[in-house]
Amino acid sequence: MKQFNYDSDYVDIKLPKKVYTKIETVVVELFIKLKIGTYPIDPFDIIQKLGFVLRKYSELSLYEQIKLRSKDLDATSCFDPELKTFVICYDDEKYPRRVRFTLMHEVGHILLGHKEESELAKRMANYFAAYSLAPSPIIGVYKCHDACDVADNFVVTDECAFYSFRRYSNWLEFGGRIKSYEEALLNMYEQSNNVEEGGDVS
Repeated sequence: MKQFNYDSDYVDIKLPKKVYTKIETVVVELFIKLKIGTYPIDPFDIIQKLGFVLRKYSELSLYEQIKLRSKDLDATSCFDPELKTFVICYDDEKYPRRVRFTLMHEVGHILLGHKEESELAKRMANYFAAYSLAPSPIIGVYKCHDACDVADNFVVTDECAFYSFRRYSNWLEFGGRIKSYEEALLNMYEQSNNVEEGGDVS
């Protein structure tokens, strides 16, 4: 698999409707598989559970660090045939909230099966990251009134919060209809809350 590089400064996406649906479905399937129902999500835990290898830039050789940082790359990922899994390297000097987005962006590239780098692949991975960090139905559950609420509740950058809240607002404007896979997402959230509160989820 070709190495992917994350260098986007925005998460604004213009994609066909069926592509949004595909990405959202992949996110929900991931959350169901890993039993993720609490927010904010933990990208580090997700990567570990998927069996991917995570490496900080600071752990790489000085040459590799200079090479990656000279290209202004927040992260990069590729399949390692020796380890038989994907390796994600990320810039651990970046702002923690940006790191969270960056890591989910790389997970998006991998789970969406991208074979080569392109503008479309980057946009799809951006949407994957934003939706996984702050899904529209869950933004509703948290009763977020603006982007600041999204940033605080989901621990995302201001930029990601802005576009996620706009996505949520558009979703509401068109009726806020819960899709079948989003029902599963909400069920995971409810079950997780019941468990945390000592309730019966049987």
